[in-house]
Order: sequence, then structure tokens, then C-alpha cells
Amino acid sequence: MNIRKLIKVNIINVIILGLIMLFKVFTGMLFDAHDVNNSGLYTFSLVLSFVFLALWAAFTIYSNVSVVKEEKLEKKRNIVEVRNRLMRAGNKRFFVKERNMLLTLLDSLAAREKYFGAMDRNSKLPELFELTTNQMIRNATNVAEYMETFDYISGRDSGYVRSICDESQHLVDKFNKLVELTVTYDDTSRDYDTREIDDMIEALETMRKTGKGALGS
Repeated sequence: MNIRKLIKVNIINVIILGLIMLFKVFTGMLFDAHDVNNSGLYTFSLVLSFVFLALWAAFTIYSNVSVVKEEKLEKKRNIVEVRNRLMRAGNKRFFVKERNMLLTLLDSLAAREKYFGAMDRNSKLPELFELTTNQMIRNATNVAEYMETFDYISGRDSGYVRSICDESQHLVDKFNKLVELTVTYDDTSRDYDTREIDDMIEALETMRKTGKGALGS
């Protein structure tokens, strides 16, 4: 989360709140509530103050939510931008497998962004997903730059692109393994032990065969 931007937004909100309070104090001093001639103006200023407060509250909520959403959109935009750059980078007849491999890895992360973004922030997975995504974006950007500057006429491939692809695949595989272990562990920990039901069924079947009408009789 962009803490600095969030702080700036809330500083502005506090300043606006201060101005509203000053307005209320000033109008309270200007118009005496006990003065019959000014009672209407005092009531109007009071209503106006409440309207300002309501607008301030709405603006505060909107501005804070906008900062949070903007960060999510920025991440999504980064993935889309680096993906498009990778697709257009260099001569498309070269590094075909590597290019497709990185595009697939980026797509796999982008497809799960909504899921991990909605997870409990106390969980470690959203943070690890963000770190994995950021590293993938860096890897794809480096490869795109390499493809854009590569000498397609007389140059020789040093294996750099292949190594980055292998590293990226390994990174995503490790993250996927972590997610799999986490999910399967949670499922196992909540497994329902049916042995008690099995024992009950066995007891009832025994009762039916022996003609007994009650358990334990």
C-alpha cells in the first residue's frame, strides 16, 4: 500500500475538517442562538455545518478507497504493460518458446491476482504472491530489453533469455507448491472423522440382526 500517498490524502482531509470546524466556530460567534433576529441565520449555519461534515466524511472515505484501488490498478497495469512490451519486443521469429513461456507465467499470475488480493491480510500468501509477481515483472522486463537490443543479424544467443525463463518457471513452481501445501493442509486439518458414524452404523446393524430395540441392551 502507498502509505505516503495515503498520509497526504488524510492530511488534506484533516485540513478540510479544520476549516469546517473554524466555519462552525465563526458562525457560532457571529450569530447568537438566543437572539431572535439571528436565530434563523444560526440554524442555517448549523445545518450548513452538518452538510459540510457529511460531505467531508464522504470525501474522506472516497479518497482513501481510491488510493487503495489505485494501487491495485497500478499493479494490474504493470503486468499488462510488461506483457504487451514482451509481445512486441525484438524479432518475433526469435525466442519464440521463451517469449510464450514468460507470457504464460505472467498470465497465470494475473489470473489469480483477484483471489490473493481478497485473502486475509494476516495470511502470508498475499505478500508472497506480490513478491513473486514483482519478480516476474522484473524478469519479463529484463528479457524484453534484451530482445529489443539483441543483434538479430550477427549476434549469438548467450543463453540469457533461457536462463531467465528457467528461473521464472522455478519461481512460479515454488509459489504454486506453497499454495498447494497450504490449501491441502487447511483441508486436512478440517477433515471430518467418520469413524464415530461407522461405529454407530455397525451397532445399529447388529441390533437389527439380533432384534434388540435399544443401544446397549
